[in-house]
Amino acid sequence: MAPFEYRHETVVRAPREEAYAWWTDFTPEDHAGDRTLHGTRTELQRDGDSWKWTDEYVAMGLRTRWRWRVTVHPPQWEELHGETRLGRLDGVITFQEVQGGTRVQEVGTFTATGLGRLFARVLRRSLSRLLEEDFKEHWADFRRDRE
Repeated sequence: MAPFEYRHETVVRAPREEAYAWWTDFTPEDHAGDRTLHGTRTELQRDGDSWKWTDEYVAMGLRTRWRWRVTVHPPQWEELHGETRLGRLDGVITFQEVQGGTRVQEVGTFTATGLGRLFARVLRRSLSRLLEEDFKEHWADFRRDRE
């Protein structure tokens, strides 16, 4: 299966710097709560503008471990790379000032590898939906935190 692209965006009523600071808080509490990708974060390490960690989730009925590497470029964007037994995710999240707030957009690709190739058709639809739901839930949390 060839890599597939995913993309989603939202507009939040907050200055770009505030939205960016909230999004790039990679502490273990970041995955607390009742979101779609509720999981456990371990091995959090920072090296300059780069962060690495491992997240463990149960998603789509499968327990999976993602190893993440994120490079931040405040306050405009971040670059992310995640690997699991099912494949590799590479993306960029941008923060653009717009009238009344900040447009946050995530664009990326997922490349199935190993076991992921066996489930390629299901992964394409399910993973795209899962990533979009998690993105929306993150920003709903941001809005609630600001109320």
